[in-house]
Amino acid sequence: MTIEINFKTLLLVIIMTIGLFYSFSDKMELKQSVESDENIIELLSKEQQSIADRILYFENEFETVNKKAVLTEKTVLYSRPFSNSGILFELPKYEEITLIGENSFDYWKVVYQDKECYINKNSITTDKEVVKAMKDATYNHNWKGKVLNAYLGVVTGPNGKETYYNLNMNGVLAIMRRMGNTDKYWIRDDGVKMLGDYVMVAANLDLYPRGSLVECSLGIGIVCDTGGFAKRNPTQLDIAVNW
Repeated sequence: MTIEINFKTLLLVIIMTIGLFYSFSDKMELKQSVESDENIIELLSKEQQSIADRILYFENEFETVNKKAVLTEKTVLYSRPFSNSGILFELPKYEEITLIGENSFDYWKVVYQDKECYINKNSITTDKEVVKAMKDATYNHNWKGKVLNAYLGVVTGPNGKETYYNLNMNGVLAIMRRMGNTDKYWIRDDGVKMLGDYVMVAANLDLYPRGSLVECSLGIGIVCDTGGFAKRNPTQLDIAVNW
């Protein structure tokens, strides 16, 4: 009887020992796995630390700069340096902003209307030559005829007679905004009034509806206005300038 009890006890001890061994092995494997993961984190921490900071302390990861920048495309400004954060502003191409923070990531810190925001770095440039090339592309380099200017006053362009006018554009811009146009109004180096990439022109609205594009000697025009000339010469374009 004593031998039988001892055998059962021994068998129970063996089973418990085996169970403890596997349990300890599992813990060791889990511990080793955790340690391995920790090692991976430790190995990558130098690379990923700035990402963590970007999430929690993104203000500290920018190199402070103070540069004038120009938008190279229509884009948005965010409240934080992520594409899924809140949108503060929607800005047109050619808009000017101040760049105040750079890093190796996608979103940089800028100031617009006295407010700190974040923008995709691929949407701006601080290179004056790039800006010059952008604006130069708005000219009509394919037109080999006479180009309208203050001295000539009237020319025959790609679509017929061209003249120019210089008036306040606030009313015209208000109409275009109501139509949904958000392009930047600016004046090119040659004095031509621009809406985004396009020369602002007045035309016969029956022939060229407002917002339509038409080629002229100074570039591709966008029809923004009309005038009495349209009755006398239906194909005439009157180009907005500051001459």
